[in-house]
Amino acid sequence: MNLNQAKQRNLKSFDFTFSLLFVFLLTGCADNTPAEEVFVPSASVNPNISLDCSGIWEGSPLCLERNEALLELRKLDLEFKLTESILDKNPILLDKVKSTRSEGDKFYNDEFYFKARDSYSIALNLIIDFKNDNNNKIKKYILDINNLLTINKIEDAKSVLLKAIDIDPLNDELLLLQSRVDNFYAINTLVSAANKYLAEEDYENALLKINNAIDLDSYRDDTSQLKLKIISESNQYYFDLYIRNAYKNLNSGDIKRALFNAEKAKKIFSSNDELAILENSLSSQKNQFDLANFIKDAELFYQSEDWNSSLKNYKSALRLSPNDQNIKNKVMAVEKINKTYDEINIYIKSPERLSSSNIRNNFKKVINNAKNLNLTNELNFIELIKTADDIYNRYSTMVILNIISNEKTFVDIQKTAQYQPFESEFIKLYPGKYIIIAKRKGMQSSRLELNLLPDMELITVTARCEQSCRVYTSDNSSSENSTYADIKAVTKVTELKEESTLSISEFISGAKINKSSFAKNLVCNKVTKNKSFKLVFSVSVKANGFVVATRLIGNSESNLSADDRQVISLIERALKKSRFRLPKVDGKTSAGKIRHPVTVPSNFCQE
Repeated sequence: MNLNQAKQRNLKSFDFTFSLLFVFLLTGCADNTPAEEVFVPSASVNPNISLDCSGIWEGSPLCLERNEALLELRKLDLEFKLTESILDKNPILLDKVKSTRSEGDKFYNDEFYFKARDSYSIALNLIIDFKNDNNNKIKKYILDINNLLTINKIEDAKSVLLKAIDIDPLNDELLLLQSRVDNFYAINTLVSAANKYLAEEDYENALLKINNAIDLDSYRDDTSQLKLKIISESNQYYFDLYIRNAYKNLNSGDIKRALFNAEKAKKIFSSNDELAILENSLSSQKNQFDLANFIKDAELFYQSEDWNSSLKNYKSALRLSPNDQNIKNKVMAVEKINKTYDEINIYIKSPERLSSSNIRNNFKKVINNAKNLNLTNELNFIELIKTADDIYNRYSTMVILNIISNEKTFVDIQKTAQYQPFESEFIKLYPGKYIIIAKRKGMQSSRLELNLLPDMELITVTARCEQSCRVYTSDNSSSENSTYADIKAVTKVTELKEESTLSISEFISGAKINKSSFAKNLVCNKVTKNKSFKLVFSVSVKANGFVVATRLIGNSESNLSADDRQVISLIERALKKSRFRLPKVDGKTSAGKIRHPVTVPSNFCQE
């Protein structure tokens, strides 16, 4: 047997079995209604199948007709489900649809597929025609209901609405009309209240009531028209009120309030002729009002010494009254003060720049200009000028910079001076920022930025190029590495001979170390097995006796162990934190150098 034939026979057998089962279920689930009053359609055809029209059945009219019938059946069943609730209200049509479908099933089972297709199509058209007829009725009912609502025939509208809902209770437009009908009397009450408030010129409550009415039914023309009327009358009322108040303000000289009311009126009717007349009246008085306010604010800012804001307001006043000589004079005076004030603050914020003679001279000119200003009550500015004068004087007094070198190093003070190799130099410089450079042929130069402050008695900087070039102040030389580098260099025999040529007369005689300060700072970190030896230090001190720098100028041994160097480092660190009692000459003490010998016992640091 051909496989496609087998498919068709099996499907037919399945259809028959399924039909018997479906009839049995319907019979078993039936209620007490007499059998002759119940129409039971045939369900022997499953619309969700289709015949495979390939192979030998390809192009077969029988196969194609069967599939066409099944397609029509599927459309019929779908439309039936969608309209079943409406069809129930028309039993005659419902029976006709079901009988026509049953007739189609019989044709299908008898293999008259083209007749089955036509029956299914007839049943489908019965439903579609019924739906179209109902839709046309609903549209007419909706139109009638809207017309009845417009002329306030609410009872007639209710009657028509019930007929329409009986046809299609789930129609969205009908549900909306139901809401409008239900809210009709409530809306009428709100409209009456809105009209009452409108007559009383209580526009706020009138608008509130009409908005509530529109929320209940936005399709009523009378509510939307009443709202427009409320808004129109409200705008006119408040416009007139603001105009009247603005003129009252003008008459009383309250320009600020008049401008406020004019602006309120403008927001309602921006191009109204009455508003234009008011604005012309305001224009001339507004200029005088603004002029007085600018001058007033300028004077207040001047009193608080906010020169920039004061100048800004005086310039605004001058734009309104460009021929006022008094305002011109004020502008020029405040401009000078503001410019001088800003210039002084620039110099005060960066006094280290005063090391330059040009900057220092310019600062002096600014101070002189400030002193020539006619100031009496400008207390903060007067105090600022005094501060600037004091800073200028302090930065115009030179301080002494002591640079210690080794007669092998070239020393530059950038943009100031250049020096050939020397052993020690005392250089007078104006306070400010400098860059000290140590350099030697064949070595990488070293730089140190130094800010010399006023009133410093003595500043000491070491600038040396040995194994490498280094520049440091006494504060920076306190690390063990830098101290060790100095000691290592000093132990060379050639340098010992050079240092030994120092004359004793170059040192302060009679200076005594404060032993308690020295002992306090002499702290051992670990045990040392050093040998006994002698040291000689050159100590630079301030006039108050505090040490600013130390330098090892001699020792009795040339070969030092690691423990020996450790002890030297400890002693030098303690010296730098010590204080000397200096002898007075003519009742005063002077800064300078002290030759300080130290005898180191063996095993200096013990457990």
